[in-house]
Amino acid sequence: MKTRELLTRLASNVSAIERNAVPRLLTRALLHGLASSAVLLVALYGVRSDMPELVLTTMFWARLAFPLAIIAAAMKLAERLGRPGARLKLAWFAVALPMASMLLAAGSILLATPPGYRLELMLGTTWRTTTANVVLLSLPSLAAMMRAMKQLAPTRLTLAGAGAGLLAGAQGLLVYSLCCSEMAVPFWGVWYVLAIAITAAIGSAIAPHFLRW
Repeated sequence: MKTRELLTRLASNVSAIERNAVPRLLTRALLHGLASSAVLLVALYGVRSDMPELVLTTMFWARLAFPLAIIAAAMKLAERLGRPGARLKLAWFAVALPMASMLLAAGSILLATPPGYRLELMLGTTWRTTTANVVLLSLPSLAAMMRAMKQLAPTRLTLAGAGAGLLAGAQGLLVYSLCCSEMAVPFWGVWYVLAIAITAAIGSAIAPHFLRW
């Protein structure tokens, strides 16, 4: 078959693409991942019994604002990574901004805290398990996002996996916030950020094999 004939056949089978198809695909994956992570949370850890009182506190919503900000930015990043040649600089900056803000807030609080209490603020009471729990709750979301990415056309596979991992890590953190008892910003700045970074690393590690065309 000649090249011209091949191009003619390919062009004749072109169908119209649904408008906003990529955001819709990623949104469905986001919702599936959140639902799966929520089921896993209830099965393994349950939801805090004092949740009605907790939702009335400012710190509870401040904690939720962190993963929500990353999810919003990471969705835009994932959309760009799913398209060949899309520009990424501003998208990466938007994802890094809430994480940098969290680290800055944590550092400022630590500097204002007497040295003898700084380690206590960073470790809390659940530092041994928090990061692992967030990563575990992120895995359903990571699987959903990787399946969605595979239906797109990513060419920078490692970066696409990292973007999916960032989004999944923020999803896992959002769900884990329903049972976590830690309310100190320095704790969030260490263990929450570490969990999201680990999930991003997992995504970047498996993407070259899973997303390969």
